[in-house]
Amino acid sequence: MKKRVAIVGAGLCGSLLATLLRDDFQVTVVEQSRKKRPLFDDVDCDTGELNTSINRAQGLGGTTNYWHNALIELDDHDLDKAGIEPRGFAPYYQQAWKFFLSERELADCNRAWDANRAAIEHGTSTVAHMVLPQARHNVWNLANKRHPGADIDVVYGHVDRIVPAADGAGGHVEVRGRDGVTRVEADYFLICGGGLGTPVVLARSLGQDDAFCAGYHDHPMAYVAKVKIRPDSKLKQVSCTATMSAEVRAGIIYDTADLKTVVYLRPAIDMRLGSISGPARYILSDLRNDPFSPKKILQLLGNLEAVREAILFKTRAGFRGDYYSVLILGEQTPLPTRGVQLRKGKRPTLNWHVTPEELASYEQSVDKFFAEFADDILERKVLPTPSWDFRNAAHHSGTAHQFVARPGDTSLDFFAVKDLPGAYVCDGSILRAAGIANSGLTLVALGYRLAELMRAMA
Repeated sequence: MKKRVAIVGAGLCGSLLATLLRDDFQVTVVEQSRKKRPLFDDVDCDTGELNTSINRAQGLGGTTNYWHNALIELDDHDLDKAGIEPRGFAPYYQQAWKFFLSERELADCNRAWDANRAAIEHGTSTVAHMVLPQARHNVWNLANKRHPGADIDVVYGHVDRIVPAADGAGGHVEVRGRDGVTRVEADYFLICGGGLGTPVVLARSLGQDDAFCAGYHDHPMAYVAKVKIRPDSKLKQVSCTATMSAEVRAGIIYDTADLKTVVYLRPAIDMRLGSISGPARYILSDLRNDPFSPKKILQLLGNLEAVREAILFKTRAGFRGDYYSVLILGEQTPLPTRGVQLRKGKRPTLNWHVTPEELASYEQSVDKFFAEFADDILERKVLPTPSWDFRNAAHHSGTAHQFVARPGDTSLDFFAVKDLPGAYVCDGSILRAAGIANSGLTLVALGYRLAELMRAMA
């Protein structure tokens, strides 16, 4: 008889792991609801604008119903900071790339990366290689297509806690649904509830109903300037390279005070700063996740730069013109003062504040960008630093670090919950650092690694 695995969450990692383990284990996935919808209101946050929709949702596929599929690797330095030994991790990154892209698509993107590095990496900066596929995948569907096999059971409801095996009794997940609390029995538990959901499940499973789950980090993002660049500028050449199936976008990375900042150029129409200020500045992302909102449709129609950017993306035209908005994403250090606060009977709260030290690092990195590319920039308008209106990038990370060990490599102990036998974490909450990278590709790579380790216990 097969051993039983219960997976909490059918998002990016949960969907992948369910399909990778289906032939070796009896797999049950617990997902909040059959209905697919973004989660706008299940966490409280008064630390600035919280992007609650791109990377938080319910239903099979979870966040990937709305996730924009931006794929980027952590470099060796950032992998090491995240507690991942870099030398042995490359094969798992290769599996992750091939999960999303064909061999031909991957080769096209790698050629663009090589060209971008050759054009840019001669000064103080390095290139962030971000691939944005034209097709957005629900990863539950994609994973089942990539890894077909035995049936996967799905149970809908909210996970109250995980109860490990003890005193001869088997372990189980307590799931609260319409008909009350049911038990999903299992030998192993994989918690893939995301950077805000997983710490809540772990804390409650350990009897810590009022816990503060510290170590949260993300990528605060803000539009900071507009520039006019020379028609023959290499910045225009590398900012966006369109292939048949994706866009390769080169971010320009600077490291200041051991914190990275990445600068992305986004197509603009003119030098007016109004389009990068106020609630409409991220309207493409917001409308993607709430496409029938009259308010957001009106905001889109009022931001012609966003309309133009959407058309350029859909037509594979790349970036055009001489005017660009400057978007930055910054690295955060895991701090004991940043994290998720549980409150019994209430929604959890999130604190993701940008510290003065982080802001100073981001500002100095932006200055480095303007200095390095002074000959390319004909004109610039910069928002005053106190006016940088940061938004959370929703790469919610680091919140499980107090529950797991740090072995220094991706052995089973990397994923294992210290005081919950048979339980393992695989989502952003396990990352102790993330540089300036969207974490999705790294999490898929970690999913392949954990599945390999789990199969050895089947």
